[in-house]
Amino acid sequence: MKKNLLIATLMFTLIAGFAGVPAASAQDCNVPTAVSSLVKQLRDECKKLEGDQANTSTCTSKRASFLKMVDAWNRLVSGSSLQIGPRDMEFGAVQTGNLLAPADRRFISQLIEPEKGVTISVKKSGDGKADCIVNICAVDLNTGAETKLSSDTIDGNAAVGTEVKRSFAASQVGNKIVIVRLDGKGLGKRFPYAFTATKN
Repeated sequence: MKKNLLIATLMFTLIAGFAGVPAASAQDCNVPTAVSSLVKQLRDECKKLEGDQANTSTCTSKRASFLKMVDAWNRLVSGSSLQIGPRDMEFGAVQTGNLLAPADRRFISQLIEPEKGVTISVKKSGDGKADCIVNICAVDLNTGAETKLSSDTIDGNAAVGTEVKRSFAASQVGNKIVIVRLDGKGLGKRFPYAFTATKN
């Protein structure tokens, strides 16, 4: 009886636990809650720079204010995995890694200038059998809204050198934060990658 009660309790705990976890679509970037919070704080920083009526478009359209906004972002995320630098989206440099499925890896950009577009490249750089879904999204600084820009899959059996390359215009990413999520599929399998981001 006690054994059956223990099993029933464990089953209820597991079911309740999984029920509390929102279903995540493979198509989403799953933007961390922390980013939405930081975007709000960044809007507040903008108002300090340009006045209470200002929005982030006002701040980022002025080069001096834009640089101050980037500094503000770095202060807000200092010491975390969201800090702008080599751990995140570093424009004009190749960033390499080895994704072990079923984990994922996110790259989060700094603020994109209003007149700039972005090109994202993800290349399979070595032997590995994990599938990789490349999700690219943008977060609007004025509204905090997330927009899905693209989603492509590199098959685990694809040849080394297989690449997903996407370009986005300023109308899609200007005055926004770009988030790239590499979503590994396949238990214990690897996806070696080379990630590059450039501004157009």
